[in-house]
Amino acid sequence: MKKKKIIYLFIAIVFGFILGEVLFSNYKRSLDDSKYNAYLIQIGSFNNDSEVNTDDYLVILEDGVYNVYAGITTKLSNASKIKQLYEKENVSSIIKPTIIDNVEFISDLEQFDLLLSEVDNKDNLLSINDVIISRYEELVLEKK
Repeated sequence: MKKKKIIYLFIAIVFGFILGEVLFSNYKRSLDDSKYNAYLIQIGSFNNDSEVNTDDYLVILEDGVYNVYAGITTKLSNASKIKQLYEKENVSSIIKPTIIDNVEFISDLEQFDLLLSEVDNKDNLLSINDVIISRYEELVLEKK
């Protein structure tokens, strides 16, 4: 009788281990293949880099054009808030949807989005955006 219980226990442990491995590998693969929706707030485009002021902004060369972004967010409400901030300063801006596949950056960005949702002060918004842009350059563009 005890032998039978030991065999069942052994089978349960082996089955649990195999099931755990399968589930974990599927979860890990889904994280690696993850792509996240985000919004870039574009405030300018230039044909050559000598016209671009890279201070406090994200500059990305796309299709031969240097696009200047003032912010990144996962929430459309935050993107609208940043857009309005720049339009109050007479800087035209557009909200540009994008896909980001860097899990670490998205995790950071979601935390910053919580902060952006709570602040309305221009200086605070700009400070948070500066940190977000720095993290994007570091984690996604791999600039140090």
